[in-house]
Amino acid sequence: MRLELLDILRCPFCGGRLGLVEAGFVNRRGDEILDGILGCHCCAFPIVDGIPVIHLEASAVAAREHLDAGHADLARRALFGLDDAPPVHFEEIAASPSATYRDIVEALGPGFEGGYFLYRFSDPTYLVSHAVVRAVAGTVLSDGGRAIDVCGGSGHLTRALLDLSTPPPVLADLHFSKVWLGRRFTAPPCEGVCCDGNAPLPFARGAFRFAVCSDAYHYIWAKRLFASEIMRLADTGDTRSAIVIGHTHNAEQWNPSAGMPLPPDAYRDVFEDLAPRLFGETSLLADIVGGGPLDLSRHEGEDALDRELALTLVASRHPGVFSAHGLDALATASGEFRVNPLYAASSEGDQVRLTLRFPSHDYEQEYGACRQYLPDQVVVSRDALGALPARTLPPILADLAERHVIIDLPKNYY
Repeated sequence: MRLELLDILRCPFCGGRLGLVEAGFVNRRGDEILDGILGCHCCAFPIVDGIPVIHLEASAVAAREHLDAGHADLARRALFGLDDAPPVHFEEIAASPSATYRDIVEALGPGFEGGYFLYRFSDPTYLVSHAVVRAVAGTVLSDGGRAIDVCGGSGHLTRALLDLSTPPPVLADLHFSKVWLGRRFTAPPCEGVCCDGNAPLPFARGAFRFAVCSDAYHYIWAKRLFASEIMRLADTGDTRSAIVIGHTHNAEQWNPSAGMPLPPDAYRDVFEDLAPRLFGETSLLADIVGGGPLDLSRHEGEDALDRELALTLVASRHPGVFSAHGLDALATASGEFRVNPLYAASSEGDQVRLTLRFPSHDYEQEYGACRQYLPDQVVVSRDALGALPARTLPPILADLAERHVIIDLPKNYY
């Protein structure tokens, strides 16, 4: 945690500023705080591995108590939920400099939603949220400003904000393990903060010019509180801010992982102070599969919105947001171009056959729209694939990149 993050942190309960408890256990690296305790008028919160944990769940309380006793290693174990589990396997993997994102996700076990996170970079829900985030954040952050990804998991969308946000974006999520993965693999050098989306968010008013919450709002029970809070965070006092609520489920349609969704008009009502617009995910995905532009100037009818499984809400007074936006070029990776992990490779002489394989039937059911752009099989020359991983996309693989068979992944992803 960089010291300047303290400028925007606030206690979610008393609203007071948070400061480092210098008299307690502190582990520093240069101007960063790796481990320590934050205090305000009413509470004390742990910082572990550079991540402030600003909630009062049992794991956070246990971590703070371990830090009080000077045991950062035990604080980390508490936040990973390892207190009652054999530690050796996970801790050995986590400590290895050669460990990949996939290694650690698998070590965390099936309860971590690894099948969802590992393959996220080519999910249709991600492609839509990524394109909307790049378009809207690229508009409102063009002359500076910080972004936040709330309920951001392990930072897949946060990664899309790294080159747009100044200072670095904040990845906020309830779960320490997810934020830790985001900071290590998916979106370094973002700032990570653990906080609860059902409570007041621990940031100052107007701390961010852009805020996004994707594939999570339908799981928030305190929707009105969350909406008020995320609007407060982006209340910069001018027209140069925006909020995106991506892939939020529609109560008018059945969904296997529905959560607690609202109908389209209710989503508008809860964000009415910013006169939001709603978009159906189907039309946005069609824009992307068609090569763009992403048309945020469209007005979709109520009947069309009612038929959508998921919706995207965009709220902004910036005049450039609600227009058509070109999609990002694929020439240079922010990490490295590699074969999509959904594909299994088999050798056929001087060629390689790539076959689409879903990790589970449930995954295929939920993300089946990816068949609009992911082919069942492709055959590519061994020499062409031999150029990967690469920062610059070889022209011979451009078509596969457009179809998301080749994708831009963080280094050490799998």
